[in-house]
Amino acid sequence: MGVLAEVLHLFNVAAALNGAPVIAWSAGAMALADRIVLFHDRSPQGPGHAEVYGSGLSLVRDVVLLPHARARLLLDDTTRMAVFAQRFAPARCVPLEAGTRIDISAGGGWPPGVRVLGEDGHVTAREAA
Repeated sequence: MGVLAEVLHLFNVAAALNGAPVIAWSAGAMALADRIVLFHDRSPQGPGHAEVYGSGLSLVRDVVLLPHARARLLLDDTTRMAVFAQRFAPARCVPLEAGTRIDISAGGGWPPGVRVLGEDGHVTAREAA
């Protein structure tokens, strides 16, 4: 993640996009947000605390993108997930799984049905964002 973020900032990729569509996944999706959060509850040494790594490209704001969420987070532990979501509020925590597609409009509007991790620790689909 570190090298990717540094290179994207070094070459000022956000400015070069000029509103062009962007397709990203995994760490690339994380780099689109205003802050990059590292997380892993299933590491060999046990659950860790999520950490803000640094700034992303800020193409999407007030959101924490969580690729491979089911494999990396203890989503069934609602108490732990509630603390996770509350730590990053008011940003929305958006779990991303294989095949997840989110088309964000040019005005920054999110489509209905996007799954978010609520401050109560449950993953729910948003009506509109």
